[in-house]
Amino acid sequence: MSITLSVPPEVVQQVRAWAEANGTSLNQYVRDCLEAKCAEINDRRKQLAAEFVKFAKSHAARAPKGWKFNRERDGHREIKASGSV
Repeated sequence: MSITLSVPPEVVQQVRAWAEANGTSLNQYVRDCLEAKCAEINDRRKQLAAEFVKFAKSHAARAPKGWKFNRERDGHREIKASGSV
């Protein structure tokens, strides 16, 4: 996918010079930065998901032995006078 970015010329010149001095191109450097950010975001999502699972397992609700969900009995909510559920 191609994208267009608006970057001040002095920034482009500096980063392009740095990239060339380090054996890469400005385009490759930008791709690498975007890929690194995606990896960081994905790692954080995985970490948060793992924390949620750990929390959920340690705070799991327990139904009484033999209890079964009954839609007619358990599936409704009473509406309070304030309108909240």
